[in-house]
Amino acid sequence: MKKSIKYFIPALLVAVLAITSCNNNSKQPVKIAPYLWEITVNDYASTAPESLFGTISTDFGCSAVRNGNFYGRNLDFFINEKAEVVVHTPARNGRHATVGVGLMNHMTDEQVAAGLTSEQISVLPWGMYDGINDAGLFCNMNVVDYADGGECTGTNPGKREVHTAFLIRELLDNCGSVDEAIDYINSRNIICDVVGGFNLHFMIGDPEKNVVVEFIDNEVVVREHNIMTNFYVNKDELTRNADGVERYAILKEHYAEGGESMEGMRNLLKRVRYSQAYDPATTPFWKSEFHENGRYSWDDPEEVILADPAVQKQIADFAHFKETGEYALEMGLWFTTHNSVYDISGRKLRVTVRENYDKYYDFRLD
Repeated sequence: MKKSIKYFIPALLVAVLAITSCNNNSKQPVKIAPYLWEITVNDYASTAPESLFGTISTDFGCSAVRNGNFYGRNLDFFINEKAEVVVHTPARNGRHATVGVGLMNHMTDEQVAAGLTSEQISVLPWGMYDGINDAGLFCNMNVVDYADGGECTGTNPGKREVHTAFLIRELLDNCGSVDEAIDYINSRNIICDVVGGFNLHFMIGDPEKNVVVEFIDNEVVVREHNIMTNFYVNKDELTRNADGVERYAILKEHYAEGGESMEGMRNLLKRVRYSQAYDPATTPFWKSEFHENGRYSWDDPEEVILADPAVQKQIADFAHFKETGEYALEMGLWFTTHNSVYDISGRKLRVTVRENYDKYYDFRLD
């Protein structure tokens, strides 16, 4: 498959331990369920340290959709033992209160249970994949291929630099609407450190408006749009680098159910859980997830891809994982590590972990 096995921000905690002296008043994370923790972080740096740039890996997949009062996303990542953390930050020093889900700490359940240092805790807010603030502004980031977007070395040279990996924190802290978020982005120099060949694009919304923001050839491009996977919605044609084409089509086909309730949105996103990629019976078969290095074209029938020994092995390995729970990183297997659904007006968050749709966990803004 196109995505490779690599750790997300592997040097982040090491770097933060070396550079952060923030006094943190937070308690230790509380374990909510296997692989899921919750914490309120009261004190953290107002900007991401520049020395963290260059440690970023953006090798993950995602699906996001907004319908009316409900917004949700899947975070697709390789199967691992890492903990995910629901992070609350209170309103303080002019910034908004927020709640969302992060993974950038990249620590196992055992490591989190053993206790985090204040430096490790204070970096957690900068590791957000998705979140909402007390004004109802929400956002998430998804991967897009660098080859299709071109350079992102700086959208506004001379202005304060903001790395795309930390843009969610900047927006949730400082903006109360989509228009404010766009103004914020346009007044900064947005940069990407491309690792693994990927950039990031963003779904940003508020109670009244929803947009996808992309960075193409160092330009900020904004379009009102309600579905986002892993290809540029601001480009007129798909390329071989486009991932999530089938996921996008499924979300579009069943879009209406996502506006019914939090559970309706969760069920909609369940339709595009990443394990479907390894099921030959999935209709349509997710060809775009297997376009590794342009090996296949859009004209190739499903039978050609399914006959590939490498694809056959992944399908067999995932079937073994579902039956036994056994896996190895070198198998290159992926699934949906977390699903987040937000009630925008109620400022509520519902989280499902590791495709266990029999259970969910609800959170509110502090």
